[in-house]
Formats: sequence, C-alpha cells, structure tokens
Amino acid sequence: MKSENTKSSTKKVIFILFLFCSGTVFSAEKIGFVDMETLINNSPQINAARETISSEFEVQYTDIEEKESSLEVLENRITKDGAIMSLSDLGKLQERARILERQVRRAKEDLKDAISIRNNQILNNIQEELRIIVKQYAIEHDYDAILINAILYVSDEMDITQEILQVLKDKSKNNEN
Repeated sequence: MKSENTKSSTKKVIFILFLFCSGTVFSAEKIGFVDMETLINNSPQINAARETISSEFEVQYTDIEEKESSLEVLENRITKDGAIMSLSDLGKLQERARILERQVRRAKEDLKDAISIRNNQILNNIQEELRIIVKQYAIEHDYDAILINAILYVSDEMDITQEILQVLKDKSKNNEN
C-alpha cells in the first residue's frame, strides 16, 4: 500500500515540477486587470440604459402615484368622517380602500418585476459589449491576459479599468454623433 502512495505522490510532484518548469504553461508576459463593477457603474452605456428604463416605465410610475394619491384621499376621508358616517357608507369606503390598496400593491410588484426583467436584458447586452471592448483593447495593446474582479491584489500598473472606461465613453460619444 505504501508503494502505491509513494508512486502517486511521485507522479504528483513530477507533474507539478513539469508545470512550473514549462515555459509555455506560464508564458503570459503582459497581464491587465479590469474592475467590471466600476465599468458597469460608471459607463455612459449604463447611464443611458437607466434613462431608457425610466422613460419606458414612466406611465406605470404615474399610474401608481395616482392610485396611491386616491388611496390616501380615501383613507383620510375614512379617518376624518368615519365617525359620523353610516356603517353602510363607511363599509363601502373601507372596501374601496382595500381594493385600491391591493391594486397599488399589485401594480408595484408588476412594475418591479418588469423593471427587473428589463434591467437584466439591458445589463446582459452591456456586459457583452464590455467583453467585446475589453477583448479588442487587449488585442490592440498586446495583452496576454485580462483578469477581472476575483483578484485579491493587483498593482496600479496592471489596472486598465480607467482606460477601458475611456474607450466606453469615446464609443458612447461616437454613437451620439
């Protein structure tokens, strides 16, 4: 049994030595780092997407605000005049308020879901655009590898996030023209 463990250990050591000694395995000479979160949060494409989403759902926002306003009026009326109203009238107002409250809650949930779906669509498109731009930048500037967020430490010389962000801004300006 010991000879099997020794053979296995010897194979592992030889394999590891081979990896470290092999010049082709670790031949990356120019490595860059991109903070994707910074790019996503600061790119003009994301800002434009936020404006697009805001305008796309403006009608729904307005509708919800109107319903909330109507609900507030009903609740104020119930609070203010409830004591002097007949039970029948008070019951009708309370029922209308409950119905309106459910409508507002559903409308908010539907809007939240719609915005989430739209955000994901836009974010996926922008992330794909970012991947393409980073890859083009890497090729044009002779990078062997570009690393992203899962890095514990990176020197400032390797961080090309601001350069990529500038490419995104330039691309956004060119698209506006």
